[in-house]
Amino acid sequence: MERRLRFAPGLLAVVLGLAGGLVLPAAVAAELDDLRVRALDLVNRSRRDHGLPPLGLARDANAAAQAHADDMRARRYYAHASPEGGSVEDRYVLAGGSRSRATAENIARCAECTAAPIAALAAELHRGWMESPGHRANILGDGMTAFGFGVAVDRAQGLYAVQVFAGPGVPRDLRMDDRRAALSAEQQMRDAAERLNRARRGPSRRDLERSRALQQAALSLLLAQPLDAFALGDGRNVRGALPPGQRDAWRSIGALAGICGGCGPEPVAADIRYFVRLWLDDPKYRALLLDPAWTHVGFAIAADGEGRKVALGVLGQAR
Repeated sequence: MERRLRFAPGLLAVVLGLAGGLVLPAAVAAELDDLRVRALDLVNRSRRDHGLPPLGLARDANAAAQAHADDMRARRYYAHASPEGGSVEDRYVLAGGSRSRATAENIARCAECTAAPIAALAAELHRGWMESPGHRANILGDGMTAFGFGVAVDRAQGLYAVQVFAGPGVPRDLRMDDRRAALSAEQQMRDAAERLNRARRGPSRRDLERSRALQQAALSLLLAQPLDAFALGDGRNVRGALPPGQRDAWRSIGALAGICGGCGPEPVAADIRYFVRLWLDDPKYRALLLDPAWTHVGFAIAADGEGRKVALGVLGQAR
């Protein structure tokens, strides 16, 4: 009898949290490692056919995928979101993954598959996922490096299968013709100032001058704390980050920050465009950036290599 596989529509951000539930049948547990290797091989063949780098099996992604499969079987639901509404990202982190990373998940269910899975099932699942645009996009996702796979079988409900993908991701505003080369601190500063000055051009506003002192303050603040717990603080904190001898050179100091996760390992030109646009689209930040009183600007981005980036702009009014 032909199996009828159900593939969940759409896609979500990441995988699962550790859940209890029933243990895998012994036959399934014995085959699970082989199934994971087979599933990864199929994914990497498809990625190679599209000029994409291969993924590697990752313990946290495997744990998250298996936990989700077990949880769906144990609690009799079929969805990316748990009954409590927990996100896939939350569950991936619970399995040991980094919140900085981009994540994606594919799930499928086969009600007729009530026996232990066999190697051929991996190919059947992969074919079904590749024929669905959303699931195909996850398999061929740019910026992904890690893969996880899990299955759970129930005599009454059939089989649940889960794929999990994780990686540093790509910049949020990346375009087809963008260069992905990492930008130096000086290039970041120049690009940000140019974009801000284009937005500032108008009556009573002059271009901001690039200030190395303000840039050093931005870099100092970014390096002073872990990026996953970054907090800007108040104006005194920003003034205190200025180099010695510069703290009294400014009548006023202002600062604004932006954070993204799963947006690539290194600062690139697309990040400057993304963060400046993010600020200009926010009424409060836009008013700050366009204030004609400012005379100078400093800018820097810090990246943790896992996908989290923090951008910091420091504005100054020279005495």
